[in-house]
Amino acid sequence: MNELEFTKMHGAGNDFIMIDDMKRVLKETAELITALCEFHRGIGADGIILLRPAEGTDFTMKYFNSDGSEAEMCGNGARCAALFALDRGIADRTMTFSTGGGPVSAEVEGDRVKIGLGPVHGLRLGIDLPESLTVGFAVSGVPHAAIMVDNARDWERDRFVETARAIRFDPIFDPAGTNVNIVTVDSPQRLIYRTYERGVEEETLACGTGALGVSVIAAHLGLVTPPVTCETSGGDLLETFFKLTGSGAEGCTLTGPARIAFRGVADLTTYL
Repeated sequence: MNELEFTKMHGAGNDFIMIDDMKRVLKETAELITALCEFHRGIGADGIILLRPAEGTDFTMKYFNSDGSEAEMCGNGARCAALFALDRGIADRTMTFSTGGGPVSAEVEGDRVKIGLGPVHGLRLGIDLPESLTVGFAVSGVPHAAIMVDNARDWERDRFVETARAIRFDPIFDPAGTNVNIVTVDSPQRLIYRTYERGVEEETLACGTGALGVSVIAAHLGLVTPPVTCETSGGDLLETFFKLTGSGAEGCTLTGPARIAFRGVADLTTYL
């Protein structure tokens, strides 16, 4: 296999290389994924999503970060996967697909996609770290830490990245590490947040699981009530809904944009 057909998509600015691998022909490696995601010499993306066959659901979504590591789930990626599956004729507008974090239901309406996610669990509040920060934590498909700040927009990028990296690799979150968010309450139903994503190891324009995670943490702190609108770094809006439980939340949904940017063919011989 020397040529790879792909579709470039983004969900709220979180961008992905989408690949229809329903025939299971791609032999992915960490080196290939990293090369394809590299912005200057490859296609460029925050991650790669493969659609493959599944038993009991319409398809399986496999998600790889830009560093080649596989992650259980990606909220913005899942919305893109739903729109991509509809575009490729793999699924109808209402679908269910498998992920490493469990089954996901989706409804596509134009370029907006609503996904139903599994429960948020592992809630921990008031975690004190050496950086003199108090952090909340929850697993919303993948682990997320949240720092409540006065104005997330005002944090300089270098300050945020440096702080987030220290928390991401703190031993208290071993062995998986954690994504890190700074969060500001704009109103009882609106948050402003920014996300540092593990595997990308940088701030991204948006994070869907992050929107859900910070919403649930903020709700447990009594700061918001669902539905919660979350403004991303890129200015897009994601809406979360959930019902609180003792350890997190259930009945979780995430709604937001998913768009096709362009389609292309990559010559794999240049990456091998």
